[in-house]
Amino acid sequence: MWAEAIVEELKAGGIEYIAYVPDAVLQHVLERMEKDPFFRLIPTAREEEGIGVISGAYLGGKRGAMLLQSSGLGNSVNTLASLNVPHQIPLLILVSQRGELEEFNICQVPMGRAVRPIFDALGILHFTLQREEEIRKRVQGAIFSAYSTRLPVALILSTLLTGGKRG
Repeated sequence: MWAEAIVEELKAGGIEYIAYVPDAVLQHVLERMEKDPFFRLIPTAREEEGIGVISGAYLGGKRGAMLLQSSGLGNSVNTLASLNVPHQIPLLILVSQRGELEEFNICQVPMGRAVRPIFDALGILHFTLQREEEIRKRVQGAIFSAYSTRLPVALILSTLLTGGKRG
């Protein structure tokens, strides 16, 4: 299953600290992490709070990821633009995509369309996961890129992969 492959590759890549804002799609990943003592799960009220926590973990010598829904990316822009990018603080960002294929909530559409342009404007590499067979290579590559360039890298989890909120 897609969630198991992501968790296995995060663990293999040393991504120990996981900040997140609760989300039904990402819950598939989080439930698997909860069962593994390797991971340190940190629930946050807002996305930028989680990015700050993961940035602090990096400064303390640890690797981490921020898990968020695409609608929460807007809350993160200032933190990414004023902390992570200019100060070269890497992190992996996993984004559950909303506002695209089979979206049922019109409020999710504008931010869903803005995800990739926002990452482009910030100079943040991003890759969309659409098929299970590409997960391992892309997660490994994203982790390598983030920590070799010392910049954030995002993986966008397409509804084609996850089934979205209905999946």
